[in-house]
Amino acid sequence: MEIPSQYLRNATAHRSLSASPEDGIFSCGFLVKTRAGDSQRDLVFAHYGGFLLISGSGEYQDAGHPSIPLRPGCFVQRLPGVCHSTLVNPGSGWLEFFVCFGREFYCSMANLGFFSREPVLFPGLSEGLLSQCGSLLEQFQAAPESETAGLFLSAQKFVMEIVESSQDVRLGAMRGAMAKAAETLCGHDFPSPGDTAAMLGMEYETFRKQFKQAYQCPPGAYQMRYRLNWAKQMLMDSSKSIQEIAFLCKFSDAFAFSKAFRGRFGLSPSRFRSLYLR
Repeated sequence: MEIPSQYLRNATAHRSLSASPEDGIFSCGFLVKTRAGDSQRDLVFAHYGGFLLISGSGEYQDAGHPSIPLRPGCFVQRLPGVCHSTLVNPGSGWLEFFVCFGREFYCSMANLGFFSREPVLFPGLSEGLLSQCGSLLEQFQAAPESETAGLFLSAQKFVMEIVESSQDVRLGAMRGAMAKAAETLCGHDFPSPGDTAAMLGMEYETFRKQFKQAYQCPPGAYQMRYRLNWAKQMLMDSSKSIQEIAFLCKFSDAFAFSKAFRGRFGLSPSRFRSLYLR
């Protein structure tokens, strides 16, 4: 996406809502950062700040997040009271659009669930979002003091829409990953849930929680259900022995297969076959 030339410069606007350094600040604007010296280390904001990375690359760090890569489309939140660093990759063409407002307002909105407490969100970058950045700065620069309240609502809407967009992107990615996981779990090799999580690059407990949320059962149970349903179909074919079916469905032996089959369907594989083929 080509960035309009009018945005490729430092351009900021500032208002004051009160004398409080924590709650009176209100500002936005574009910032260009080209040098390693533009990195900000061990920074603590008393107020709230957030910026959309429009171009360039770098890294976010805090005590709970040793390293989060930053790329265009990231929205970095400088959360009140959180010591953090934003590192600029020199020569990457860093351009950001930032918004700042009071601590109490951010905390109230976060408590209500309208704002996120995650330090880095991923809303993506579009021409529409870039246009919103330019429009918000223009409003700041042109509006009289009597319209500051309206500006504040515009800034609030800007951040809320980024949070909502980030949730949509994250949920979409999660659904895609879980669909891939379900397909993998039901492949003929029947990899373990732990191996499937590793394939996705996820911690097992995180994977298990997200899979259960998507499919209403843990990955191990989902896979077992598929294995037994597949076994049930093969039992309808008299050419395959029960031991062979147990092997194909990755059971250790016919006894383990029979036990699992009975637990799900209430009768043994041999009994099911005899009833079906009768």
